[in-house]
Amino acid sequence: MSVEEEAFIQEVWGLQGTAYLVVALRYYNRFSTLGWHSLAWDDAIMLLAVVVYTAESLMAYLVVAYWKGLANNAMTDEERAALNPQSQEWYLRVNGSKTHVVGLLLYTTLLWLLKACWLVYYARLTAGVANMRRIIHWGIAIIGVSYVSCLLVAFLKSSPGNHCMPAISTIQTIYVMIMNTLTDFYLMAIPLPVVWNSHLPWRKKLVLFVMFSGGFLEMAFGIVRCVSILTLGDTDPAQSGYWSVRESFVSFVLTNMPMVYPMFRKFIEKGRSLSRSKATSQGDSRGYKLGSLPGRVEVVGRQQQTPSSLPNSTTWGSEEHIVNRERGATSDGEETSLDLPKQRVGGVSFAENEMPPGSTRPTGDLYRIVVTKEYTVTEGSQRGSKSFSSPDL
Repeated sequence: MSVEEEAFIQEVWGLQGTAYLVVALRYYNRFSTLGWHSLAWDDAIMLLAVVVYTAESLMAYLVVAYWKGLANNAMTDEERAALNPQSQEWYLRVNGSKTHVVGLLLYTTLLWLLKACWLVYYARLTAGVANMRRIIHWGIAIIGVSYVSCLLVAFLKSSPGNHCMPAISTIQTIYVMIMNTLTDFYLMAIPLPVVWNSHLPWRKKLVLFVMFSGGFLEMAFGIVRCVSILTLGDTDPAQSGYWSVRESFVSFVLTNMPMVYPMFRKFIEKGRSLSRSKATSQGDSRGYKLGSLPGRVEVVGRQQQTPSSLPNSTTWGSEEHIVNRERGATSDGEETSLDLPKQRVGGVSFAENEMPPGSTRPTGDLYRIVVTKEYTVTEGSQRGSKSFSSPDL
């Protein structure tokens, strides 16, 4: 086995392992965020796509490792007539050609299964959007008809020329590439107008545009596959297996990206939050934590409840809590009242008669949500007096 063949085999199984990791992250994210009840048809189709992708990689491995990259092409008519049916070369070429046929069918089936995954995902993503149901139905018809037509071309193509040579068949290679490109254009045309007309921030729009425009990268690999087969396939029949596996890997990863990206985004946001918290805590070396001054503030780390004698008693959190204010009254301080959901997290409460400057005490029967801020206690003078910094609300 040549160095190039060994490198390709390592590439095949390396791409296969990476694909397994990506799909495992997909299902992990689905299970951890929404539970197994949230699984949809695209998750089931993806599981079938994993099986087909594994079989396709196995066919590419057999073409190179067992059949030495040989098929029924790269021979003159005289060489074909002189080939002994009992020879080793006959055995390798016949089995190599059969493996190429199976590999082509698996390659086409995998790509169209991934298109079906996109279609189901878009149907769920655009649920309720005007006219999208009709576009999805048209997409189902287009995907189904184009897949059947590719199979018919593979089985019913005429024998003249190289059409009976699965490794380099011109009509088969070009037709699959054209159908693949057109269907990718149709699939990308479903979400991109919705994203463009949405009211999302431009940064999020850009991320979605990049994610849903992955079909351009898949089209590029499909075109490279087509060109390499038509130009180099007659001297290296394994070119079909090389680029089929690479294009399939790219399509597989791009199809799973919308399900995997939210998990990476959470890690990135958590890292940014931790870095900001660390920078804030190291910003003032003379500051004190709120819990370090007894008698001034009390840091509450567990769920707090209002007295049971108050109507509509509830819990309050670190950034919003319930205060009792007379119905219709307005605040003279710097508090901000918002209609926010209740949170059961830790918070900060001030001791009796020691509220920070600019705040007011709740009175009356109306409960409102007041957004507060964490205070940093700093030294006010050399005699050791302490003061609260003004809140930034």
